[in-house]
Amino acid sequence: MLIMRTASPQRYLSLMVFWVWLGLAGAGLFRGAVPVAAQSKDNCIDCHSRLQGQVISIYKTSTHSRASVGCDGCHGADSSQSEKNKAHAGNFIARPDTTATLEMCGKCHRRPLEFFRSSRHVAARPNSARLDCVECHGVHGIGAASESFRWPQFCAGCHGLEYLPQLPRQFQEMLSLADDLREGIHRLEVKGAPTKELIERRKEIRHMISELVHQTDAKGGMERIPHMLELGASLKQQLGAAAR
Repeated sequence: MLIMRTASPQRYLSLMVFWVWLGLAGAGLFRGAVPVAAQSKDNCIDCHSRLQGQVISIYKTSTHSRASVGCDGCHGADSSQSEKNKAHAGNFIARPDTTATLEMCGKCHRRPLEFFRSSRHVAARPNSARLDCVECHGVHGIGAASESFRWPQFCAGCHGLEYLPQLPRQFQEMLSLADDLREGIHRLEVKGAPTKELIERRKEIRHMISELVHQTDAKGGMERIPHMLELGASLKQQLGAAAR
């Protein structure tokens, strides 16, 4: 500060510019030294985008992607590693069999798994062919059904053929309700975000349908379905009014 007071105006201005530059440079160096740990890179997406671009494109449309559940959330492994051997080390599962699939999905979806294990969709005899979660829900595109997808037609791929009777009419109406509510919410998302109340009401009805389907409870379901259809009809009216 003594130098500044005794220097000429030109010298004083030069010193001020120098000190300002030094302060900005120092701040920049300090910021550069801070580790960017918060911006963790998902190397699974980067690597498989090059190797299996279609799979990654499908995954990015899914419910899991929207909920920020990465590849390692289901397959295990370490998404922070860039080398294949390190990324696939440990608890990595590439192509799970039926048992591993149930365990994998059950880590998050425990209640549906409990219902499913005791349902008619699980073979009574050991070592017999049986369904698992991906047979109905898909693999990488979960929650991103195409516009032409309909649950009644999908379930009719087994029910109504040689060995299984056709689903009762009320069951089919319940499955159609699930499709209608999904489409109603989607239409509102296109126009603008639907209200929290409408989303929560749809979740409530979907949860009721999910319990019944995963339990394959034909007898109890016939008693519960009319209430679901009543709730669904009211919500469909609200969704239609909100979309206009």
